[in-house]
Amino acid sequence: MDETTHKATRRPTISVTLLADSPGIRTEVLRFATHAASEFVDLTDDVRDSLKRSGVRHGQVTVMSPHTTTSVVINESETGFLNDFRRLLSAIVPIEGYYEHDDHEVRTENLQEDEFINGHAHCRQLLVGSTSVSVPIVDGELVLGRWQRVLFVELDQARQRRAILHVQGV
Repeated sequence: MDETTHKATRRPTISVTLLADSPGIRTEVLRFATHAASEFVDLTDDVRDSLKRSGVRHGQVTVMSPHTTTSVVINESETGFLNDFRRLLSAIVPIEGYYEHDDHEVRTENLQEDEFINGHAHCRQLLVGSTSVSVPIVDGELVLGRWQRVLFVELDQARQRRAILHVQGV
């Protein structure tokens, strides 16, 4: 796939499942599908919606991915920059390289029947960053810079994904 043809980000169709709701704490799971490797999914508006549902005015929200081949980052949603980053990832960690993770003659841990060949995605995840970010909340608003967005990064292949939002504060 030509990694320079992507639009900067995409806002997916999301279903929300409530995990916890008590005064000062709300935890939700966002479920959505990714459509391609190296896709950036903009969750900023979904995080803001969750914050509104929580009623928290001052505190923080943590956005977390429970997947080992994705990342959650805060950065600018600008097509040229994100395409540059996709090309950089491809150059540093090419899909077609040898990854011991994918060599089932060598690997003996954490195997499952429907195992994907995705050693590149695991390596990319460690380079890209964390599986979570925390954003301060002041006066019921996310404290983000002018161009900053909360981005879920798909580093493997199109599939069903989850992001967990945990809002806490007063």
